[in-house]
Amino acid sequence: MFKKFTKPYFIAEIGSNFNQDLKTGYELIEKAKICGADAVKFQLFKAKKLYPSNKKMFKIFKSIELKESYFHKFYNYAKKLDLDISASTFDLGSAKYLKKFKIDFHKIASSELTNYKLIQYLSKSNLPILLSTGMSDLEDIKNAVKICEKNNNFNIVIMQCGSDYPLKHKDVNLNTLKTFKSNFKYFLGFSDHTVSEVAGIASISFGSTVFEKHITLNKKSSGPDHFFAMEPDEFKDYIVKIKEAYKCLGTSKKNLLKQERYNSRRKGLYFKKDLKKGKIFTTKDFIEKSPPVGLTPIYLKNILNKSLKKNVKKNQPIFQKLFN
Repeated sequence: MFKKFTKPYFIAEIGSNFNQDLKTGYELIEKAKICGADAVKFQLFKAKKLYPSNKKMFKIFKSIELKESYFHKFYNYAKKLDLDISASTFDLGSAKYLKKFKIDFHKIASSELTNYKLIQYLSKSNLPILLSTGMSDLEDIKNAVKICEKNNNFNIVIMQCGSDYPLKHKDVNLNTLKTFKSNFKYFLGFSDHTVSEVAGIASISFGSTVFEKHITLNKKSSGPDHFFAMEPDEFKDYIVKIKEAYKCLGTSKKNLLKQERYNSRRKGLYFKKDLKKGKIFTTKDFIEKSPPVGLTPIYLKNILNKSLKKNVKKNQPIFQKLFN
């Protein structure tokens, strides 16, 4: 499994927000690094493959196409800054071009989750496959996963996503991550199209470790993806808060904290006097006092009538490991 995804991994989605300008693209990559992102991502598509030339959307997408020569330069700059990099691809031609680079993962955009030829081609690379799940139902996701598995690619991330921009909190549906966890054995993630950090933070408790967020230098810039993206200061704060939320997960084992053991008013078990190795422990051999450094009284039954493994001192905390 891809170890990078075992803890929060952040993808700064630059997409078309570099405004067809190399300098702006470089600045966004640099800002992503400063903010703490692990990766940057672009989008490689051909407008003519997506929309008929007489449609309004064709003109919009044609105006924001990423030149292949630009991606090459962005790739080199990201690697220079020690950032992972990839690009969503929407057709086989773009996917074949991407193969020329040592990218770090493949991202399947929500619109392409049923583009089985594309998934078939990309999953053969054995690079991690990030599946965005907007515009899809569970069967669509299962079919995409099966293709990856048939190609012996098990480095999969299932990313909860809603394809609305911006996405309202009522439509985030983080409970879907529970469904993913019960149906798949892979990493979980969140492609976040909301305008705040709330959903990203909440997704941590559902198992998300991969986070994708659109970034921009200025929300007021002209273009389809600027208005709902995060500016650098917001994105930095987003990363910091999610990392702090991840720390809060801690362990699934419920026990006393170390500081609680040494500072708590609760009672613990202590030896009442010096005892020799081999001594059979009885109710006359302990006292209860604070703090509960070792065993608490509820565990007394586990050590009564057992022999000591070694000599012990008066007022020494009692631990299970001291008994045979």
